[in-house]
Amino acid sequence: MKHYSMFIIAFVIYALGYAQITPQTMVGNMGRGINIGNVLSAPKEGNWALALTDTYLKDVASAGFTSVRIPIDFFGDRTSGNTSVYSKAENTSASYTGTPSDYVVNPAYLDRIEEVITWALNENLIVVLDFHGNTLKDEFLHTFSTKSKDAPYYTHPTSAKRAADNEKFRTIWLSIANRFKDYSLNLIFEVVNEPYFSLSANDMDILNEDIINIIRSTGGKNTYRNIIITGGGKNSFEAPLQISDQVLNMDNYLIATFHYYWPRDFTASASENHNDYDWGTPTDKTEIDKNFGAVQTWSADKNIPIYLGEFGADNEGGFNYNKNTYGAFGGPEEASRILYHEYLAEKAIDLGFSFTAWDAGHKSGKTIYIAPTRTWAKGIKEALLGNTLSNNESNKSELIKVFPNPSRDHINIKSNQTIDNVELYNLHGSMIYKNNSKDITQLHWPAIANGTYILIAKLTNGAHYNTKILILN
Repeated sequence: MKHYSMFIIAFVIYALGYAQITPQTMVGNMGRGINIGNVLSAPKEGNWALALTDTYLKDVASAGFTSVRIPIDFFGDRTSGNTSVYSKAENTSASYTGTPSDYVVNPAYLDRIEEVITWALNENLIVVLDFHGNTLKDEFLHTFSTKSKDAPYYTHPTSAKRAADNEKFRTIWLSIANRFKDYSLNLIFEVVNEPYFSLSANDMDILNEDIINIIRSTGGKNTYRNIIITGGGKNSFEAPLQISDQVLNMDNYLIATFHYYWPRDFTASASENHNDYDWGTPTDKTEIDKNFGAVQTWSADKNIPIYLGEFGADNEGGFNYNKNTYGAFGGPEEASRILYHEYLAEKAIDLGFSFTAWDAGHKSGKTIYIAPTRTWAKGIKEALLGNTLSNNESNKSELIKVFPNPSRDHINIKSNQTIDNVELYNLHGSMIYKNNSKDITQLHWPAIANGTYILIAKLTNGAHYNTKILILN
């Protein structure tokens, strides 16, 4: 009788147009995607990147991507209710006098979100609405953190302010869910971005459970809408592994997510304190295989599909597409950056994950789409979509390593092939230096002006390697 009743319910749901999409099917449909970062998650749209237009979504779809993740921040002046008036102190929760009606999401902002989501759905893209942003961190996530750097934000769990912050976050999600409850099931909700830097595993279990229940309570297509969750306490590939069985077993439409920016010395190498400019050795790849494999094993054991929500590496040489300049501290060499995106994308797809690579716009340090010119950063789009370079080209980072970059008076060269000669060119294409010493391991620069140069190393096997070198004498 139970099975018969479930069949009737399923049939009625289908007849009403609410045909469910299982998480496994949805992850397969999502496939390869991209983040639209630094736009709607900025304090004001346009602060960090160009305001979004429908041409961005058209270009993403026409390139061949099948999903987009849209980071959105609902805190700041986008939602009413100032929780800072409440005490952060222990045992003050009884003094909280607020109600959900204090926290109202600006209807005009919801209209804007709806417009953007409609643009994306109209391009047949699967859309992830991701609660994300620096104001979200300052006003909510950091209030859970006991780290010393977050001390100004911390609120005691039994404080009035913690009660206020919790109610505000949940009320925002109620507003989101109500606004989009009748939207296509190709719209997916992501509870919150990277909570694990502030919230414990237990904190995140509670938050996941509450938001899942809130979304389901609004009915309509939210009854069966897929929801993306992660765990607390540990980051990167370990984050989903922290989700409790209680949360995983409470709902049949959950997708687990993780982000991946390891090794940081490579992916953040445009910054001063990270200076590994190449990637692609067998050891590098084995680390990815091991970490992604751990997630796949967990996924199979829990029967929860996986979404790689973010990954990426700094722009080649620390290049800034807004200023058209290279960074002061160098950055990934081009072939390695391409190979990194390619390897992670293919690994994710091979393991049955979907992904959205991180793109934060032309003003950022991690750029894929260049909105002002409607073009793409060299090689990255093709790497993500599986339109890869030839093996000789994409594997050249395994042949040779050049460091440090920027260079002051010398540069070191390591290669597992014999180097025939090394040449240095300025950006006008004129050769200004050549060294014919075979198997050279170190070059000392002549007296040349500071600036960016092209280094070309020719190997005796006929291959050659080239990269930009920033010289700061």
